[in-house]
Amino acid sequence: MSIDGKIAPADRVGRKFGKFMTRRHQRMLHDIRSKVDAIIVGVDTVIADNPSLTVREVNGKNPLRVVLDSKARTPLNSKILNAESRTLIAVTKNAPARRIKRLQRKVEVLVLKRAKRVDLRELLGELESRGIRKVLVEGGGEVRWSFFREGLATDFFVWIVPYVWGGREAPTLVDGPGFLHENEAVPLKLKSIRVVESIIILCFRVHRSH
Repeated sequence: MSIDGKIAPADRVGRKFGKFMTRRHQRMLHDIRSKVDAIIVGVDTVIADNPSLTVREVNGKNPLRVVLDSKARTPLNSKILNAESRTLIAVTKNAPARRIKRLQRKVEVLVLKRAKRVDLRELLGELESRGIRKVLVEGGGEVRWSFFREGLATDFFVWIVPYVWGGREAPTLVDGPGFLHENEAVPLKLKSIRVVESIIILCFRVHRSH
């Protein structure tokens, strides 16, 4: 995120953090990916960024790529549908059947019981039944909010780049409706701080004492 907490500018188009993401940063990110069983992103991240979500910069096994896509909107030309790694698209029971069928020609589609939004607990239960134990939630802001709201986050990694984007409409690191009371806010315990080539890396443990 930028120093003022934004993950994209207000038009949600120009994600230009690549200026500060050196090869070293890429290797660090891919090393984190290589140590988990699955990566979860929302469909809006797939549409906006078209990520591959692989570990091509390091030696390691590509994790399962999971997309939260309640209405089966994942574009058929998305990199995440390539054969570099396995992909699972999680949709709701109300997702259009024709879209599901198109996606099923390329990857596995998991239809969950909830009608409007992907049920995270149901999804994680399905992943656990497949031997998935460690999951990295890469984004975006709405997806991160959903995991905090459901009390499912255990650790939180923040990479801060030396930018100020501003903009009241710009998406933040954690979006969604947000908590309204102090006792609802998620407390974090700082584990480490690093500065790697102008990027500040903070690692937190979610503290659940209350």
